[in-house]
Amino acid sequence: MSLMYLWAYKRQLFRPTTLGPLSVLQLSFMCHWRRVRNTYSQCGHVFDLADEMIRCDDRYCKFSSSHPSTCVPPSCTTTCWQYRQFPQQFNRFIDSVCPSCTQLGQGR
Repeated sequence: MSLMYLWAYKRQLFRPTTLGPLSVLQLSFMCHWRRVRNTYSQCGHVFDLADEMIRCDDRYCKFSSSHPSTCVPPSCTTTCWQYRQFPQQFNRFIDSVCPSCTQLGQGR
């Protein structure tokens, strides 16, 4: 069993729905935060970019703009996502000096 399939299988247990198991695509595109960190290898500085909210277009996610306004508790709590997914985290390694060092003329 592949790791992605196993991860998706375990994650489907946490969705409060009677609609059946989730696919891997549904899991990866639910509402979540994206966190990006830029690491500049030539000067060693690290900058965290502002967190970005990635919104899905799933009617069964209570955070989505596609979620119907008529879907309210108690049925909403049993059919729709009630929480955001774990944040995506990216650490970009950039082979240059950071913008601050470039501005100060400390480029190598």
